[in-house]
Amino acid sequence: METNKANNMRNVVLGIVLLLSFPIWSQKPIGEDPPSVQVMSRVTKEAIMLRWAVTTPTAWKHANKYGFTIERKTIVRAGEILREQEIKKITPTPILPKPIEAWEEFASQNDYAAIAAQAIYGDDFDVELSEGGTDMMSIVNLSQAMEQRFSFALYAADQNFEVAKYSGLAYVDTDVKPNEKYLYTIRTAIPEEKITVAHGGVYRGLVDYIELPTPRDLVGIFKDKSVLLSWNSTSLADYYNNYIIERSGDNGNTFTSLSDVPIINMGEKEKKTTDRMFYIDSLPQNNKEYQYRIKGVSPFGETSPSSKVVSGSGKKALAYNPAIQEAKLQSDNSTAIITWEFPEEGLASLSHFELNRSDAIKDNYRVVVPDITKTTRSIEFKNLSVINYFTITAVGVDGTKRASFPQMVQPVDDTPPVTPFGLTGVIDSTGIVQLQWNANTEPDFLGYRVFRANLENEEFTQITFRTIPQNTIVDTVNIKTLNNKIYYKVQAFDTRYNPSGFSEILELKKPDIIPPTKPVFKSFSADNGVVELHWITSSSVDASKTLVYRKEKGKESPWQLVSETDIPQNRYQDATAIPALTYLYTLVTVDESGLESEPVTPLTISLPDNKSKPEIDRFTAVVNREERLIGINWRYTAKGVKEFLLYKAEEGKQPTRYKIFSNTETKFTDHQLTVNTRYTYLLQAVFDSRAKSPIKKIEVEY
Repeated sequence: METNKANNMRNVVLGIVLLLSFPIWSQKPIGEDPPSVQVMSRVTKEAIMLRWAVTTPTAWKHANKYGFTIERKTIVRAGEILREQEIKKITPTPILPKPIEAWEEFASQNDYAAIAAQAIYGDDFDVELSEGGTDMMSIVNLSQAMEQRFSFALYAADQNFEVAKYSGLAYVDTDVKPNEKYLYTIRTAIPEEKITVAHGGVYRGLVDYIELPTPRDLVGIFKDKSVLLSWNSTSLADYYNNYIIERSGDNGNTFTSLSDVPIINMGEKEKKTTDRMFYIDSLPQNNKEYQYRIKGVSPFGETSPSSKVVSGSGKKALAYNPAIQEAKLQSDNSTAIITWEFPEEGLASLSHFELNRSDAIKDNYRVVVPDITKTTRSIEFKNLSVINYFTITAVGVDGTKRASFPQMVQPVDDTPPVTPFGLTGVIDSTGIVQLQWNANTEPDFLGYRVFRANLENEEFTQITFRTIPQNTIVDTVNIKTLNNKIYYKVQAFDTRYNPSGFSEILELKKPDIIPPTKPVFKSFSADNGVVELHWITSSSVDASKTLVYRKEKGKESPWQLVSETDIPQNRYQDATAIPALTYLYTLVTVDESGLESEPVTPLTISLPDNKSKPEIDRFTAVVNREERLIGINWRYTAKGVKEFLLYKAEEGKQPTRYKIFSNTETKFTDHQLTVNTRYTYLLQAVFDSRAKSPIKKIEVEY
């Protein structure tokens, strides 16, 4: 079957259907997912409506021949999940597209029915391949024809629910109860040896009913005999795949649809650049108010509530531009008179003029004098800036604007900006210099130039290649040079390049990264309990202090800082040294930046204990000839005694060391004696500092 209605509609849609992105069904590319049944549903107050489709042209071709089956399971009743689910086969025989005869009258009344009928029952649908083979082009043509028919059929079913039912792709279940929920499973009846198609399903109950939402954000932009309508379609894409647009010319009393079929979203892309849908309508006439509203149409043939109404009237477009004849500076140097012209034939579409001003010739124009009457051709503007670019804008009755070419007005200016002040800066250890100063506030201020010198009295060099607008700058200097300071100054310029004076010179000290030279030991002395050191101070010009460190030799103790002397002082007396101990002394120089030199090679110094010691308090001897011994006793109360030395001599001989006693012993018995001999005994105390007391002497007759 191919009626005239179907032929006409087929010719119209064939050129556009491949541009459409169907919101519900889409064919999967070859090699991706296997074919399957995709299902969607809509719940009304009394019924559950089902819509389905297969995902590939081949599966669709076979499904048209073998049909679909629907199975319903009752899952929930009265809020309770059933232990034994009730299964009902809704379609004892598969649902198929209605026969070609049933489409005749429907296709003559509905364009989408004509499209679907042509796609399903067109004369050239069944193309057989000869047994002897065929050429490759015939195979390609056959594949493309099937893909187009598949797309046409699903598109038509998507636009009209009755067409979907005629196509065997929809069903309405009215045998439902409010307190139950059902699982619907839809399968194809295609034999498995033909093709395997995965089943699909939905879980619904009357409790899932929701009212259709109202279309949102309808906006109308009225132009010359036209209006651009737009609304948010993305947020409602799950509900509506097309829309009805209605217009009223009698203040909204009567609305009429703009077309016999709903409006679909043409040219929709996978990557959306906007969430809105657009439609342009031609207005019957200008200067008359029209009202518009829209309604959404769901894939189940339901129509939504009407959107809010937008209204407006078309205005004749402005066709002419104004032209500035003269922009003249007045003698007060702050006022300009702008004169322009505008064609008489454009006055009918003109509403008023606006004067615009900018600091630049191309951008940032703003309205400085609005609502200038359309009969005015000259205007005075006061309080000019340093540079002024003016345009005149003609505003049409339809709201469109046309601007003139710009004209410049520039007052005389020979006043320089204020000299920069408050210049400060810091240098880090890598040589990065950060400068800042107080910003100028003149309206015609342009920028700054920054200058640098290595010496205060030498000529400064500009380090900015052009004026900079900000009151900060980052510079880099070499800190490994002989001069340890750097100098900066800043100059300001206005837009006429009038220079200010130079700022005060800023002196910055470079960070010190070179340690000072070492000092050199010159001499030392150690006597009377005092160690005295003399040295030659560091030759570095920034050396500030000499540090004296001491530690006891032979011990793993840390160095102890015993003196911190300011240069040029070059001597130190250590009165805290303990006599007889051996010490190591070293020196370190510190400069003004806190850097330290390497320590000098340590001196080894021992302080002798040469202070006089007290005599032994008592030293006596008792002779016992019967027992043939001499008993010796002594007493000594001085502190720090380490030991006692006893010397002995016979008459006429030199004394020799006879015995050594600890500091706790106070007596001794001598048995090595000869009768009738005179003996001399000598006793001396030895201190921890190796100092010795005076010798105590006694003589004994035995």
